[in-house]
Amino acid sequence: PVLYLLHGLSYNSDQWPRLGLVSTLDQAIAKKELAPFIVVLPDEATFTPPQTSRYDNALAEDLVPYVDAKYRTRAEKTDRAIGGLSRGAAWAVNVGFEYPNLFSSVGAHSLPLFEADNAWLLGWVSQTPTEELPRFFIDIGRNDPEWASALGFANLLDEYHIPHEWYLFNGGHTESYWASHLEQYLHWYATAW
Repeated sequence: PVLYLLHGLSYNSDQWPRLGLVSTLDQAIAKKELAPFIVVLPDEATFTPPQTSRYDNALAEDLVPYVDAKYRTRAEKTDRAIGGLSRGAAWAVNVGFEYPNLFSSVGAHSLPLFEADNAWLLGWVSQTPTEELPRFFIDIGRNDPEWASALGFANLLDEYHIPHEWYLFNGGHTESYWASHLEQYLHWYATAW
């Protein structure tokens, strides 16, 4: 299985390792709590508006096929997940809806939906058959200024009976918040495999 983890605004692909990704995953695999899987950490080099960015297309149309061709993956939707922090969460949601055939799970950690995606959300959730959509994990801290955006998204998924988990934890929009929930994130992604 392959997990694609996207970093937040103004960060790069070293953000997840800095939060403890490698040691947390290694320990869980060594304890046999998780089966081994591949983690890909794409870098968003320029933070252009989503309407003009090709980041989503590059992830889905270039990176996923490259990883599946280069590495010994189980190249099926059921064995592929995507998640992100902050801006990376917005991208994960965007890609999860735009390419529902690629990912079985989408993690949205401290989600600030892209304003441009608000216009598309209703169409995505109402026009895509529920069984074709990924499952979602949405979490955010009580002191996070983006909590209303994340809650609004969770409420929309409720309204359309789209499988998801919603968590409102203590904390803010910080790396210490994400690091403290990293183990939970990894276990949630892996439960689908």
